[in-house]
Amino acid sequence: MSHTLRSQRLGALFAAGWLLLNFPLLGLWDSDLSVLGIPLFPLALFVIWGAMIATVAWWMESRPGLETPAASEPELPQPQVRD
Repeated sequence: MSHTLRSQRLGALFAAGWLLLNFPLLGLWDSDLSVLGIPLFPLALFVIWGAMIATVAWWMESRPGLETPAASEPELPQPQVRD
């Protein structure tokens, strides 16, 4: 992935996180509901936060070589078998 594409993706993720973790949208999760005994508000916070961290890790660990065809990788020498 090119440096500019990575920067654009991180900027978009920052903007999405800013919107998701601020008042108008964060207020959607403020209710008396609970999921498996966990109140919905803290659960939503941790799920959104964890998804953002996982997305950043996935984007940062991807290398440019993974997006090119496998034919461009150098071939390793094959061992010779003697009879």
